[in-house]
Amino acid sequence: MKRYLLIIITALLSFTNLFGQVLPTDGKLTINTKLQKLGERLMQSKQGCIVAIEPETGEIKCMVSTSFEGDSINRAIGMEYSPGSTFKPAQALTLLSEFIVNKDSKYTCHEGFWNENIHIGCHEHRSPQDLIGALANSCNSWFCKAFMAMMKDRKKYETKLVAIDTWKQYMSSYGFGAPLGIDMPGEKGGVMPDSKLLEQEFNGRWNQTTIMWVGMGQGEATVTPIQLCNLAALIANRGYYYIPHIHKDAGDEYKEKHVAKASEKAFEIVIEGMRKAVLTGTAHSICKPDWQICGKTGTAENPGDDHSIFIGFAPMDKPKIAICTFIENGGFGADMAAPISQLMIEQYLTGKLSAHSEHKVRQWENFLVIPHDPADDIDTFVEVPEPVKAKPIIKKPRATTVKKNAATKPNQVKKAPVKTVVCKKKAKS
Repeated sequence: MKRYLLIIITALLSFTNLFGQVLPTDGKLTINTKLQKLGERLMQSKQGCIVAIEPETGEIKCMVSTSFEGDSINRAIGMEYSPGSTFKPAQALTLLSEFIVNKDSKYTCHEGFWNENIHIGCHEHRSPQDLIGALANSCNSWFCKAFMAMMKDRKKYETKLVAIDTWKQYMSSYGFGAPLGIDMPGEKGGVMPDSKLLEQEFNGRWNQTTIMWVGMGQGEATVTPIQLCNLAALIANRGYYYIPHIHKDAGDEYKEKHVAKASEKAFEIVIEGMRKAVLTGTAHSICKPDWQICGKTGTAENPGDDHSIFIGFAPMDKPKIAICTFIENGGFGADMAAPISQLMIEQYLTGKLSAHSEHKVRQWENFLVIPHDPADDIDTFVEVPEPVKAKPIIKKPRATTVKKNAATKPNQVKKAPVKTVVCKKKAKS
């Protein structure tokens, strides 16, 4: 509680975060000054990061990281998170390239995915969805079922070990599972499960149901925000990326193309789905005809409120910017990360903000989001000493009238926990 009071008082007094990441000072940087300043304004009173990349070069144009925690971690490169639904474009690229699904493949969704006593919630949309609709509407059921179909396909993969290792090869080619190699210290690499990890974790007793959460960007898969931004740049380039770098004089290794394992046709379909997400799907609130934004919202479950995430690029043809906005405990991706990203895209593509957009910036920079405190997850027990017993005072009993109200309900009996596992139902993603 004291921590929350400190955060609120400081934010109200200064309208800024307590701590912020500092950019390198050892040479000329690739940062766009106006975009960087806008990102810093938008991230005031929030914990998280914004990172933007120029797809055709890999140059980092914005990197803002803010924290209430008193740490010096650059959250854009040094924090590993569940990617949530922003991971679905990567899944779609893999499933299409391995011919597990095609553009017209459909899976049903009845208020989410059901498997015996397991229920994974989903927001309302028509069912069944094809791949484009599943990306646009962020259907958890579709991606869980499609991922499970790959893991249990014994005609294509001799064993489950071969299936998951094939999947891991695709993810590695997208830049996941290891540090990208940015020219800054402190980069982490996230985790992409393979047969070795899963065999150790589950002692060999796992199958497609055990890891189905990975299909929707939860479970064993973790990433950094810069890896998600790099995924957006990879898709924008239709199949390749340059290692993100922040120094203008970065070495030759930052000029080398890294080609993804996914097929050219898969990228075309995924881009169509990401464009539809902005036109009519979960990110429709940021649809601006002049900029042709392609994007994917994400709402990552974790202790406390969900993380709000958005990845995208613009324009759809000849993209100039790829972006990832990650707001810890910010709620639905469509509610916070997406509109903040839209303002950043407008600034970069036009060099300025409209009067209406500037008004939105002022609203967002004063919007406080209190991050989750891990201490709240720990149950504390304080032993109270037994009071000294006093001698009883004997009084004559007298008649009393008991009124029926909420205070006189009988003690409730604690029920045994229900075995059903239910993810929180999402209204947006």
